[in-house]
Amino acid sequence: MFRNLIFTPIALFLILSITVTASAHPATFPFPEDVNADGIVNIQDLVRVAAAFGTASADADVNADGRIDILDLVRVANAFGQTEQIDDSTYHDIQHYIFDKSCVNTACHGTPANAGGLNLAYTNSYQHLVGQTPKNPAAAAAGMQLVDAGNPDNSFLLTKLMGFEAVALGQRMPFGQGKLHDAKIAAIRTWITAGAPQKEKLTGIGDLAVLRDPEETFHAPAPPPLGQGYQIHLPPFKIEPGKELEVFYATQITDENGQTPQGDIFVNGYDIYYPTGSHHFILYRVTRLGVRHGLLEENVVPGIGVNPEDTFRVVNSEESETSGHHDLLDRLPVIGSQRAGKSIRFPEGIALRLSGDTIFDMNSHYVNLLGTETLIGETYVNLWTLPPEAVKYEAKKFAASNKDINVPPQTTRMVEGEWRVSDALKLLSRQGYRDITGLNVFQVTSHMHRHGELFEVYHISTDALLHKSVAYDNAPVDQFNPPLKLSVGDGLRFECTHSNFDTDKPIRYGVTSEDEMAIMFGFYYVDAQ
Repeated sequence: MFRNLIFTPIALFLILSITVTASAHPATFPFPEDVNADGIVNIQDLVRVAAAFGTASADADVNADGRIDILDLVRVANAFGQTEQIDDSTYHDIQHYIFDKSCVNTACHGTPANAGGLNLAYTNSYQHLVGQTPKNPAAAAAGMQLVDAGNPDNSFLLTKLMGFEAVALGQRMPFGQGKLHDAKIAAIRTWITAGAPQKEKLTGIGDLAVLRDPEETFHAPAPPPLGQGYQIHLPPFKIEPGKELEVFYATQITDENGQTPQGDIFVNGYDIYYPTGSHHFILYRVTRLGVRHGLLEENVVPGIGVNPEDTFRVVNSEESETSGHHDLLDRLPVIGSQRAGKSIRFPEGIALRLSGDTIFDMNSHYVNLLGTETLIGETYVNLWTLPPEAVKYEAKKFAASNKDINVPPQTTRMVEGEWRVSDALKLLSRQGYRDITGLNVFQVTSHMHRHGELFEVYHISTDALLHKSVAYDNAPVDQFNPPLKLSVGDGLRFECTHSNFDTDKPIRYGVTSEDEMAIMFGFYYVDAQ
């Protein structure tokens, strides 16, 4: 119905509304059994899995087998009390994007099977691998170790992942899932060659989060039941090997009669599903001004869609600084995610108000720099809604960014920024709010790229630490219950640290996966109207 336009590079708004709802627990990486990403496996995680029983909710699919069943409950129960500490090491990335995704399930290298006497779940895997003798008789007789630190060719783990001709060494792993992406295997080789460090961050590994294994498949999610929400779809598009591609695709929601809903809708939650390979997905809304400015007709690039009738607009990072004048008035962020299959629910009674005839601009950024085959990108979004009478407060977004990023090679640099209540008052006044006594922040998170190593958010008036992230690709989202009350003179400030030890040129602000960003954002509601 609509044609799409290039992403303008005011990347402050690129990630402005990526809001991942979870219980507050600063400075931790989520791991599969920690379903609500609060840093500890407890009864709350069991409740979430039980609530999703029989569905395909990706967040509760602990063993990643495409369904929520007793196996997921068992895995959470067996991990009770497990916590995860701050960790941005290469080994953590291998754990998170290789072992957790492809190896740790109840039938293989997780409880109760522990195939080959090997448990690769978090807190167990390092001790079970490094310096350990394989159970395989032929490998043990040859003097191999599961991981022989410094000697990848004598490491049975790497041998099993690469495949081999010797029948006595068994089948290639992961069993029944097909071969891993070549760059994942190369990352494990690099890690072993470096001595298999447990805490060190190695250079030259790349972004394991965007590597899709050759036989990995993607299944479309079911839409919300009639009357409970809507589904929109960004259709499949192609990303050639050695490339990264960011696109926009415009669409609208429709009801059971194929018509756009009358009046406003109130979004209280959302699900975002896409196959591996995406750096991010963001859902924008196009303003009337944007339509008049021709935003939906710019930078259309044919031949990208799997279906030639689908029209996509492509981001040109080299033109971004000259085309960025569109974003502030023509297109505004709504929701987003950097984690595939994210299911979000806002606090009870809080919802985003959107017009039923909103033109949505679906923004997807895929990375295939290390791929040897054409990658197919795609996204489904389920918008879950509340009836107007159930809405107590309307959610409002806030954001602050610092684009003055310049990190020379072999250096570390920090940038700062802040957002104050006074920044929001003029906009709220234009929206009809009166006698504002303060704002209630109920969620805060952050965004940086691959060279970002630390992002901290502080309460300005008390200097209390509110949010801490070392995970550029999956930052914690801190939710405050009760909300954090901010008076008119108060606000939040951030510090973001970037390091550049694996390139030979300065790292600056930009929209590609190898540029950098420093953005704080979140949600609040207003005390008085």
